[in-house]
Amino acid sequence: MVLDPLMDEEAAVAEAHRRWGERGAVSIADQWKRARCLVGELYRGPLRFCVHGRGSSWEAAFLDADARLLNASRRRSDRQYGRTT
Repeated sequence: MVLDPLMDEEAAVAEAHRRWGERGAVSIADQWKRARCLVGELYRGPLRFCVHGRGSSWEAAFLDADARLLNASRRRSDRQYGRTT
């Protein structure tokens, strides 16, 4: 699927639902300037957000999620071992 480079939040939510079903969600992370857009799954009991991709735009976040599936992500945190929450 080709992603729209000018994807807005509504389109990002629709894409998250397409990929991960009703748990698909998006979020904005204010603490990271270069990777503010987060995509993943929202679990309700206990409430937690599992990040599958992160990027400077919604398109970049979904591309990062695809890369993580292939173990091709450029993010160092994906190659570190240890506790995951």
